[in-house]
Amino acid sequence: MRAVGRVISISILLMILFFGGQWIVTHFKESHEIVYDFVADGTTFQVKENYQKKLGDHYYVEISLGKDQFYYEFPNLFQKGKTILSDIKMMKKDNLVCIYPVLEKESSSHNIECSRDGVLYSYQSLKNDPSVQEFVTSLKSNSFTSTSWENESPETTPAVQSVGFLNNISKQDRVIVWYYQGIEIFSSKEAKNIPLLNWDKYENTHGVLVGKYYVVPSYQSNRVFDFTQATVVDVTTTSFFTVDFPQTVSQNTYINGIVDGKVYYLDKDNVVQYELNPEKKSVRIVGNQAVNAQYYDGKWETVNIYDLVNTEKKFEVDYSKDITLQREDVVQVFESNGVYYYYTQSGDFYRIFKFFPEKSMFLFHADSPNNVVLNTDTLYYISGDTLYSYNEESGIRSLVKNNEFLYNTMNRIQAYKESKS
Repeated sequence: MRAVGRVISISILLMILFFGGQWIVTHFKESHEIVYDFVADGTTFQVKENYQKKLGDHYYVEISLGKDQFYYEFPNLFQKGKTILSDIKMMKKDNLVCIYPVLEKESSSHNIECSRDGVLYSYQSLKNDPSVQEFVTSLKSNSFTSTSWENESPETTPAVQSVGFLNNISKQDRVIVWYYQGIEIFSSKEAKNIPLLNWDKYENTHGVLVGKYYVVPSYQSNRVFDFTQATVVDVTTTSFFTVDFPQTVSQNTYINGIVDGKVYYLDKDNVVQYELNPEKKSVRIVGNQAVNAQYYDGKWETVNIYDLVNTEKKFEVDYSKDITLQREDVVQVFESNGVYYYYTQSGDFYRIFKFFPEKSMFLFHADSPNNVVLNTDTLYYISGDTLYSYNEESGIRSLVKNNEFLYNTMNRIQAYKESKS
């Protein structure tokens, strides 16, 4: 009996060591890449699955059917496991192929993607195609859902200059609009007005969103835009406080950029560079004629401060070198967790993945877009008199309408997105 008991104890210990070892391997795993065939309704797809912890803890998946390739990003709902697909729904008509992947644990963050003659299109770009709508109807009948498959709300809530479409705003979002004397803050629940000045300042030269904090200098008067203090508004609570600069900052000052929750100002008249940290409620001098200035383009370096004074050079990371752009008229490239977005002079928006850089997906077209901002997985932009958002879960949504958007587009909007966790 003792021998049997010893065998059982050893077996239990070995099982504990085995499963403990498996847990350790999985817990500390940073990435994996696998390639496999997936059969759905008699059709064989080729799947390339790439998990990356360092890029937002996401899966990047390529699904191929002959010359048609589809590219997806999924959050890690699978404890870093492999082969995360449970089904692939497909619609094929003439030269148009559309798919909707079904996951082992469902996520509403993805959408239909379509390919026509090897060119990749988002659902948003083809939503008016009757064949695509038939596919949506079929998916709905199987209890699949997406916000983008539904009509957006026309209801509006007024603020000072703007009206907000609150039902179209994500629960995680705060949309900030400069209205000449302060900011309007729109959420899914309310529209709030935060007055910051006693007069109109038409051009929002120094206002900036840093994380969840909106920073606006306390100008000396409506004629003298020098300042020694800034007001900082927490856009999630609308509470505010002030921070003091160590000396007077001239109106001939511009924003270098934002890095790691800090905003950098360059005072050209006084040849001084400041770092304002709203989280710590502090301002410090980080550049002057004696120590030169700090510049950021993906890494920090010390540069001649007069290079920043003479050129108004702003911090900028060139993401275009990381991917193959399929258009020559690109205005700007954005990046978030290995996903790149770019738009062209004609107003065409595209998405491309770091792990699958060979093909962009056409997302949508906007007329004369400006104030384009990317926050996590959502693009925000002004077109005409309306601020819109776009992501693959919700599609294009009207957020704020303001007639002044037609006449003044300088630094009018910002967007803050709270974490879903």
